[in-house]
Amino acid sequence: MKAFKSIAVLISFLLFSSPVFAMSKAAEGRFKVIMNMSLEELGQTSAKLLNASYPDTDWSSYNFPDYVYGDQATEVAYRVAVKHPSLLGVANVQDDEVVIPCYCTCDTFGHDNLLYCFYKNGEPEGDFDKHGAQCGVCIRQVLFAYLWDDLGATHTEIMAGMKEEFAELIEKYHNN
Repeated sequence: MKAFKSIAVLISFLLFSSPVFAMSKAAEGRFKVIMNMSLEELGQTSAKLLNASYPDTDWSSYNFPDYVYGDQATEVAYRVAVKHPSLLGVANVQDDEVVIPCYCTCDTFGHDNLLYCFYKNGEPEGDFDKHGAQCGVCIRQVLFAYLWDDLGATHTEIMAGMKEEFAELIEKYHNN
């Protein structure tokens, strides 16, 4: 009877403490492929997906500042930010159970999460923030989140990928 209780406790622990993974095995493989893409490949892949998802979008209607057009990856990251702001964050929220923290050092100047890197004060209806255009970490994070989300990854899976990909930056700048 004691062994049965121990097994029941172990099964309960495994079932209820492990994150739920939504991706198929094929999607999990693609998740890793995306993680290994160059910034240029991320930009190209994300651009194709955005164009397929929003074929009739007049991107000029968003009035992006000139700094958004430095390269394809940057431009696509800002496009993702206007189409999927809630994927990146919410104003005044830092909890990584809800939002994606930025793993560069922009939290030192008030960025609560990744959304702030592309929108001033983390407000999608407000002005754009230039930081996202100047930071390869921010751009990579947005493009990873967008492509992984398209695979059906949960927020938990996206955060696990971010933490794996940016482990060195997290260790260096974000572990107090």
